[in-house]
Amino acid sequence: MLRSKKGISVMSLLLVSALLVTACGGESGKSKGAGTDESANTNEISLLRPSWTNLRPASKDLWMWQEYEKMSGVKVNWEELSDIGEKKNVILTRKTLPDAFYQVDWSNGDLLKYGQQGMFIPLEELIKENAPNLQKYLDENEDVRKGLTSADGHIYASPYIDPYPEGNRTIRLFINKKWLDNLGMEVPRTTDELEKALTAFVTKDPNGNGVNDEQGWYMPSGSLGWTFEQMMMGSFGIGNGGRKAVGDFIHVDDNDEIQLTITSDQYKEILKYENRLYKNGAINKQAFSGVDYDKWTADAAKDTVGAWNWAAPDYIGESVKGDFVAINVLAGPNGDTASLTSSQVAGGSSLVITKDAKDPAAILKWVDYFYSEEGSVFGYLGKEGVTYNMEGGKKVYIDDILKYKDGIGLGAFQYVDNVYGGYFPYIELSPEVRSTAGRQEAPVYSDLTEETLPSVMLPDLPATIKEANESSSIIADVGNYVGQMRVEFVQGSKDIDKEWDNYIAQLKKMGSDKYLEIKQAQYKRYKES
Repeated sequence: MLRSKKGISVMSLLLVSALLVTACGGESGKSKGAGTDESANTNEISLLRPSWTNLRPASKDLWMWQEYEKMSGVKVNWEELSDIGEKKNVILTRKTLPDAFYQVDWSNGDLLKYGQQGMFIPLEELIKENAPNLQKYLDENEDVRKGLTSADGHIYASPYIDPYPEGNRTIRLFINKKWLDNLGMEVPRTTDELEKALTAFVTKDPNGNGVNDEQGWYMPSGSLGWTFEQMMMGSFGIGNGGRKAVGDFIHVDDNDEIQLTITSDQYKEILKYENRLYKNGAINKQAFSGVDYDKWTADAAKDTVGAWNWAAPDYIGESVKGDFVAINVLAGPNGDTASLTSSQVAGGSSLVITKDAKDPAAILKWVDYFYSEEGSVFGYLGKEGVTYNMEGGKKVYIDDILKYKDGIGLGAFQYVDNVYGGYFPYIELSPEVRSTAGRQEAPVYSDLTEETLPSVMLPDLPATIKEANESSSIIADVGNYVGQMRVEFVQGSKDIDKEWDNYIAQLKKMGSDKYLEIKQAQYKRYKES
């Protein structure tokens, strides 16, 4: 799915179709959504969502929603707000709430808190009765069901599901293949080989312009810790648990127990590795300040970027993305490998129904279509003859989309909804189908296999309200401190070996042991749910 430049990303447009049960479970394989009789009485629901009107028509004017109103017999009264993340808690103080929140990010703690307050309604029984597509997926994918289940045993939202690790679920390293070829070097497969390649990039003039302007690993400032460093955790033996886990400073050890990453000996070795790269110029000197997205892409267009991390190559810009090849895993000093891949439950709060919903069952019937194969295609590609045509048995966007002035992704966004911003309630299409829609080839990753995926990929673990309050307070301080010390350790203003004990002691004072205890309890609850 596509993302914006700020925060999450302009990701690869194109990804592919999960073969799921049809909306009404019919034997014909045809999906009917909430109803296909256009003469049916029109019901109305109100949905509140983030605004994207700076990029495409308002939801009420979007082709997809106008078409689905005809298909489903349900009229949606959309309310669209910008900066919704800052406003959502205020919205809950309204006298009357919308029937549901659509594409709004609520944490597991929020869902439980407002669920227990009666603001959000439990959905598990309603899903069984009214959402056969989603229910079938939950029945067949226990990790998804567990990931949606709150600490009180209820499900308070329908999810965004991405079944494909080769798509946006994995953050990978992109390295300049053109430079490697110019230097006669192979694509790195180990952390040692990566260090040699990045060092050669900044010392041997691989772009051939006679100027020492090449950078090794280089991204917008502030990206190092949550991209490159998190990928390295798989190489250094603390990446099991996946992207969400390492983002929460935890991993699953060989005994299936939760441990902290940031206090481990392996993390200390990662910091030493980064320090060595930084000292040698193999990590850009402005890794922590001074470079925004626009400067980075401008530098990339000048052929000065050696390596960077993201899910797809589009993020660096169309003019140079073809210069890079993806690496999903690098074997570390002890041979460890684990890709930086997330759980299928990429968004656990995509549709949340409120206490003021007049007909919750109708809302679930309406959304369940998008958990079918046909609904996934409709949400991302639209309809044959309208937004895509068949070419050699494959679905390809119409020329108005393919030739849109701002690119294919935003071209599709003028017609359909599920291509931008993410976290819509639906099942993601496969990379092959999405790539084909734009007449592009889907990438093939030979190093992303069952053996290199984390053996466990955790979602946001279910927290009690007490746990959520305690852990959020601890993690705010811990996160700031770890970020501060990363800068000092990597830049070398503090010696890692000499300061390590003090670093650990300070984390304990901030409550790292208590945080670990909470996460261990949550993992136990998750496994037993």
